[in-house]
Amino acid sequence: MAQYRVPRQIQNIANRALEYNRSLPQSKRAAYKTTPNGERVPGTGMRTARRLASGNVDDSQIQLMAAWFARHGEANQEQRRDRTSKMAIAWALWGGTPAQRWAKRIAKQIETGKNT
Repeated sequence: MAQYRVPRQIQNIANRALEYNRSLPQSKRAAYKTTPNGERVPGTGMRTARRLASGNVDDSQIQLMAAWFARHGEANQEQRRDRTSKMAIAWALWGGTPAQRWAKRIAKQIETGKNT
């Protein structure tokens, strides 16, 4: 499975979002889910942010990101304007608009077999 170097700008966005999200009370944090026993645990967005911040992701992470952005990209622009909303924080955890463009481009390369 190919590894991809995450652009520095996307790493920075993810790092800032992780720090900000952790500074909030758990009830206000984005990308957390509640387990059946009521415990709040980090969700996919937090795992994605940690991977982006680490600087390397693989094919499956790129495809996950491309799918997430396809689902959440256009419909939630209004919610992202309030930078303190859970949607805006989640958007940043996934690397923001730069990551949206980057993941779409890399996912297309993966689909056509041009892993670079």
